[in-house]
Amino acid sequence: MDPQVFIDIALPQLHTQTQDYKDKGWRFVNVCGSTIDTGVELLYSFSQGEAFENLRLCVGVDDEVPSISDLYFNSFVFENEAHDLFGVEIKGIAIDFGGNFYATSIPTPMNPHSAAAVEAASGHPQPVTAANEPATTKEREA
Repeated sequence: MDPQVFIDIALPQLHTQTQDYKDKGWRFVNVCGSTIDTGVELLYSFSQGEAFENLRLCVGVDDEVPSISDLYFNSFVFENEAHDLFGVEIKGIAIDFGGNFYATSIPTPMNPHSAAAVEAASGHPQPVTAANEPATTKEREA
């Protein structure tokens, strides 16, 4: 098996690079997020045969990322996930859940720049009150 390849790209290159993979018959695999000091690192993974390549993109808290769901429809799942868990603003998602893809007790729980996420991760969460109580399953289904 060939080793994985990681290609660092800038935000404006994402759609063009993804189009290149699509034109060459590569399969979209995944978008994976990881927190970094300046925001979020996104890995867009593609495969063809035994080859596996990743586009590495670092986005700041105020950056808007263009969706690739017009090229690879199934990416809408991963893009909604990146939005809900990390707070990444992704524009033009084919099916945009508007922040409701995951039911989380706090917004963007994996975003290190979210005060609520930092507080929850610190092990010193505030007591649950009527104002900050998570919705019950029944309320979410309504």
